This record gives sequence, structure tokens and C-alpha cells, in this order.
Amino acid sequence: MPRALTEREKCRQCRRLLEKGMPVVLLRGIRKVSIEDITKAAGMSKGAFYHHFESKEKFMVEVIMNLHRQIFALAEQVLSSEGDLQKNTRKFLLNLFDMPEMSFFTKYYAEINELAESLAEYELQFAEEAEVNMYGKLLITFGINTQKVKPGVVHNLMHIMYMIMQSDLMIKEDLPKTKELLAESLLSYIFGGES
Repeated sequence: MPRALTEREKCRQCRRLLEKGMPVVLLRGIRKVSIEDITKAAGMSKGAFYHHFESKEKFMVEVIMNLHRQIFALAEQVLSSEGDLQKNTRKFLLNLFDMPEMSFFTKYYAEINELAESLAEYELQFAEEAEVNMYGKLLITFGINTQKVKPGVVHNLMHIMYMIMQSDLMIKEDLPKTKELLAESLLSYIFGGES
């Protein structure tokens, strides 16, 4: 009988599943990726997968949360760079939807919505709260008063920007100007502090 894994080994195994499985998901989407694809990429068994994730959907939620964490880490890096915070924020917002991490959200928008609809209410609420908390942390990191600038409002405005930018209903040649105006609206809220 094989020995039991230590907590550190379990964490390493889970991280490996996510690190090796994420590129497969980003390339093929949620529907087309199987648990076997994920475990093959990680060089692990299905049993190891199910030890960490009760379903493919739970794995996908963790992949999406990891993508959010990566984007927030990049935001923190860009906003911390030398120069004016508002200008850095504007630059980040205007480039955000061209980032490879965001292309997954655009390309597989319908699949992500299906995944969200399949989650229990408490799971969806937990994921939303985690994302709102990331916005709050980012705002606080840069000295923005979260009593005046609500992380939930920033979350909602970002999601509106995202939905508009990925919509087939938009006039493509006017998207750059649309993106600019949406970014300016968000900047006005963040740096104007209107609630």
C-alpha cells in the first residue's frame, strides 16, 4: 500500500493539476476539455484529480479564479510602476481586453455563463465575493477609500465593460473609442470617489 501524501505533497499535486490543466482549458475551452485531458497534461491519475476536485466544474471554477488572481497581480504590478496612478490605471484598463488571459473570457463567454448557471447559489456568491474582495484589496493597496469607491461598483463596471467589449452587437470599428469612454467613466468613479 502506498504511503499517504503529506499536506505539502497534496498542495503540490493540486497546484500541478491547475498549472498543467489551465493551458489545456485556455486552448480548448470548458466543454471540449475532459478530466482525462487535464490529468494527462499533469501526468496524474483521475483518482488524484478527484482527490482535489469533486467535478470538472469545480476544477473550472478554480481555473477561472486563478485567471482572476493573475490579472489582479498584473494590475497591481502595472499600477505600482512609476508615474501617475490614474494614468497607469487608464493604461491598464485600455490594454486589459487585449491580454491573453482575457481572451479566454471573451472566446468562451457562453461556456463560462453555462458554468456559472450550473453552480449552486452559494458557490456563485462565494466566487463573486472573492472577486469583489480582490477589487477591494487593489483599491486599498493604492490608497483609495473603499467607503467612497465601492469595490462592488468597480466589479460591476468592469463586468459591464467586459460584456460590451465581447458582444457581437457592437460596431467593431468604434470599439476602441467605446473602450476609451468606458475606461474614462470607470476612472472618473475611482478617482472622483462618487458613490
